[in-house]
Amino acid sequence: MPAELRASQLNKYRALWEFAHGITDVRSIPANLQMARSNLCNFKCVYCIDHREGNDIPRTRIEGDIWARLQQLIPRAESLAFHGISEFMIDPGFFEIVGNCGTARAALSINTNGSVCTPRHVEALATYPGHLSMNFSLDAATPRTFLRIRGWDFVRVIRNIRTYVRRFSERRDSLWLSVSFVITKSNVHEMTRFVYLAKGLGMDAVKYYRLHEYDRLDWQVTPKAGGVFDYRSECTRHFAEEYDGQIERTRIAAEQVRIAIELPAPLSEAERGEHA
Repeated sequence: MPAELRASQLNKYRALWEFAHGITDVRSIPANLQMARSNLCNFKCVYCIDHREGNDIPRTRIEGDIWARLQQLIPRAESLAFHGISEFMIDPGFFEIVGNCGTARAALSINTNGSVCTPRHVEALATYPGHLSMNFSLDAATPRTFLRIRGWDFVRVIRNIRTYVRRFSERRDSLWLSVSFVITKSNVHEMTRFVYLAKGLGMDAVKYYRLHEYDRLDWQVTPKAGGVFDYRSECTRHFAEEYDGQIERTRIAAEQVRIAIELPAPLSEAERGEHA
């Protein structure tokens, strides 16, 4: 292979060759990597399993030799993301990591709650030399619902998003912006309104997901807004008719305003039967 190929290109071609030849002892790594350096987050979203009452999972951060070895993978990856049950923007190593990704000319994907918007963060992302995909997890179209689910200041997050969008105006050819929405009983009525919010914010896409149905759903959370968030009753199969109706209305709204959309399927008969 030509010596001028970047490490990420060499890795990708090696991976394709190994796959085509049925190699089991591979020397390549996945071209697209997502790694969560920590499970630290500055939000306590009511549906997050890590924040349920009685959870004893410790807050941790990958450091030392393991983290050093993981960072060595950055130049070999074509695209990179650094999130899981965490907020990457609060990581003390954020700027170093983003800088290393930029040096490798990797595509960078960031999923964020939108709470962090310092001038340094804005500038680091606005001037990122590779392709940047940025998703803002909102789950609401109004301050009241946002406070119930995410427990934070909706107006401030929207202001932060607008700040990023304005600063990103000069790099639109290497940028993809989206907002996402986890569907629950508490916010299903705002699904269509969320499409218009996304369009107004200048997003390229809007994404919806069903609330995960874990094996154990019998837990409750007290939101900052008051009341109770009962995980079991917030799952979509418990409000099937409203969910299916909103799916269709939301699809139509996205077509009308011409914004890309990702929607889960309507509930199947089997899923409805399970709940019945």
